[in-house]
Amino acid sequence: MTICVFGINHKTADLKIREAFTVVESDYPKHIEKVIEAEEVDSAVVISTCNRTEYYLSVKSLAEFKSKSHDILGFDIQADYVYLKSGQQCASHLFAVTAGVDSLVVGETQIQGQVKRAFDVASKYHLNGEINKLFQTAFKAAKAVRSDTEIGRNPVSIAHCAVQLGRQIFGSLDQQKVLILGAGETAELLIRYLVNHDAQQVVIANRTLKNAEKLSHMFNVKTLSLSQVANHLHGFDLIFSATASPELLITHHDTVSAVKKRKYKPMVMIDLSVPRDIEEKIRKLDDVFLYTVDDLQKVITENIQRRENNLDEAYRIIDTEAELLLQWIQSHQHHDLLKQYQQQVENIKQEVINKQTSNTTSKEEANKMLTVAHQVSKKLSHHNISGMRKIIESGNQEHIRLVAELFNLDIKNDS
Repeated sequence: MTICVFGINHKTADLKIREAFTVVESDYPKHIEKVIEAEEVDSAVVISTCNRTEYYLSVKSLAEFKSKSHDILGFDIQADYVYLKSGQQCASHLFAVTAGVDSLVVGETQIQGQVKRAFDVASKYHLNGEINKLFQTAFKAAKAVRSDTEIGRNPVSIAHCAVQLGRQIFGSLDQQKVLILGAGETAELLIRYLVNHDAQQVVIANRTLKNAEKLSHMFNVKTLSLSQVANHLHGFDLIFSATASPELLITHHDTVSAVKKRKYKPMVMIDLSVPRDIEEKIRKLDDVFLYTVDDLQKVITENIQRRENNLDEAYRIIDTEAELLLQWIQSHQHHDLLKQYQQQVENIKQEVINKQTSNTTSKEEANKMLTVAHQVSKKLSHHNISGMRKIIESGNQEHIRLVAELFNLDIKNDS
C-alpha cells in the first residue's frame, strides 16, 4: 500500500476555486464511502476547511489510482491547483497541517480539532494500519511542535484575526453592535475574543436556535433566528459570518435596504465561511466594507513574520517524525516476505523429511532426522533472514524486489 494526499489549499487556489471543492463535515461519510468503493483504494480520510480540501488515501497502486482518479474523486488531479504528495512527503504535509504550520495563520490551533474530527469519522469505516499510524503520528508530531517551539504559545486563529481587523477599523468595540452568523467552533472563538476586547452588544443568529442559545448562556449574549437577520441587519455595525450554509445568508438586496435605514452609516462585514455567506456584490457598496478569508492574509502578515523564526525547528520535528513513520510503514509493508521465505524453508524441510522417513521404521531414528533437519534449515536460513530484514527496513524498493525475485516471493506492486 502507498499513502498519498490529493488536495487544494489557500496556497494553490483562490477562494472561488476552494468553494467548489468544499465538503461539509456532515457529508464526510458519503464521500468516504464513494472513495473506498474503488478497488484501488483501501482507506480514506477527508479533511475540508475554509483553507483546504484534502483526501488522504492508502492505495494499492498509485499509478493505477491516478489513471482512474477522476472517476473516484470526481475532479481532475492534473489541474495546476491540485497537489499530490505520497510517502514521506504525504506524512510531512499532514503533520504540518495538523500542527498549524501549513495554515493561513501559522500556529493556529483550530485545525488540529478539525483533523481529529475527520479522522474520527473515517474511523467508522475501514482504516488500515498505514493510515491509522499516519494520523496517530500526526497528532503526536503536532503535540511536539506546540510543546517544543514558540509556535504553540499565544495561539492565533482566523477568528482572532477577524476580531483584530474589527478593532483596527473601529478602535474600541464597546460601542459597536455586533452580529455573528453561526454557532459553531469559530463563532464561539469570535465571541471569546470580542468579549475579551470589551464588546458589550453581541447577538448570535443561527439556523438552529438551540445551538445559538447554548452560546447565549455561556457568554450572556442575545440570539436571533436567521430568518430575522434581513429585517434587523440595519441595526448592526460589525457583522461576522461563520457557518456551513450552502446558500447566501446576506444578500446585496437586503444590504442595500439596511444601508438606507442606517442613513448610510458605514457597516463592516467579515465573512469567514467557505462557501461564502455574504454576497460578493456587496463589496461594491460605498458604505459597506466586506472582507473574506483571503482578505485576512493582509491582517495576519505580522503574526506570520513573528512566528517564522520557529518554523525551522517545527519542520525539523515534522520531518523526523515523517521519516520514522516511513521506516515503520516500509518494515511492516513487506514483513510478509519474511513469513513467505520461512514457510518455503519449512516446506522444503518437510518434503525432505517425509521422503527420507517413508522407508524408516524406527521412530527414534525419524526423530533424530527431524531434529537435524530443523537445526540445519535454521542455520542455513538465519543469514538470509537477517539480510532480508535489513534490506526491507532500508526501504530500498529495488533491492526488496530483487530479493523477492531471488527467492521467488510474492510482492505487491505499489508504484
